[in-house]
Amino acid sequence: MLDTIPDIELLIELVDMEDLRCGDVNHPRGISFHTAEASAEFLIVAPCCGDRGLLCRTRSYYLKYQAATIHCMRCDARWAPDRYQFIPLPGVLPI
Repeated sequence: MLDTIPDIELLIELVDMEDLRCGDVNHPRGISFHTAEASAEFLIVAPCCGDRGLLCRTRSYYLKYQAATIHCMRCDARWAPDRYQFIPLPGVLPI
């Protein structure tokens, strides 16, 4: 697994500064299982290149428990959800 501790420390600072939105709000094809007005609650980390994204609870739950694969946009590869890390942002309960 990747070392995500520096990312979490940075996110703590960012969460204090502003209300972070779900990164999939601007998805080019639109997506299901997403609450557009919801704040980001999870940092999702790809197993291949370490690409990261911030997602709302609804989208994170769908990807972790219902999706067959998750597409890494940087590597253009698909991975099983159990290969990804879903890290709750500070103050957020795990899914």
